[in-house]
Amino acid sequence: MLQLINKNKIYFYLISLLFLSTISNKQYFNEFKKNFTISEIDIQIDKTYLKQIIFQKTKFLINSNIFFINAEILKDELNKLKYLENIEIKKKYPSTILIKAKKTKYVAITYINQKKFFLGLNGKFILSEKVYDQYKLPIIFGKFKISEFFYIKKLLSKQKIDLKKIKKYYFHKNKRWDLYFEKNIILMLPNKNIEESLKLFKNFKAVNTIEANTIIDLRVPNRLILKK
Repeated sequence: MLQLINKNKIYFYLISLLFLSTISNKQYFNEFKKNFTISEIDIQIDKTYLKQIIFQKTKFLINSNIFFINAEILKDELNKLKYLENIEIKKKYPSTILIKAKKTKYVAITYINQKKFFLGLNGKFILSEKVYDQYKLPIIFGKFKISEFFYIKKLLSKQKIDLKKIKKYYFHKNKRWDLYFEKNIILMLPNKNIEESLKLFKNFKAVNTIEANTIIDLRVPNRLILKK
């Protein structure tokens, strides 16, 4: 009988200890949850309307525990806003999420399946409906890869050709470009050895005045042909 009483006491103490431990853990958890609940989303971007858009995209984080937020997943979600670039997300303990981003610079306009898109410097096509400002930009015609456009743009910049004077780019199926400058001056580039052709054009331009409505054909290697 004594042995049974002793066992009952042991069970009582164990149950009591577990109960007290559970209360303590619950209090600790509640305190932990309270102290590390997100109460602020600090969005740093130069455009007010973009700050509002980002907040609408992230406001669900309010009242979430900061430890449970995956910054990379959140960054992937914000990357769906294609006009953003240089997105940074940091946790500022105990209760703030810091989001830094920039609006990408638009470099051209193009049309895909009869829809107007802006091409961003971040290498993305942005549907015109998502662009809230007006921009005067060159138009790209033809089916091209973004990398192909940035490549020709890089070569032009390398030869210090003024990109602001280019009104249209036309990309042909055989992978070559025609460039339409101010005064209806057209530069026809080859699909190979483009850099050498641009050097030839640059040297010619340095010592000659190019009249309006002139076609400059560089498709033949080492030759510059003027047409009216």
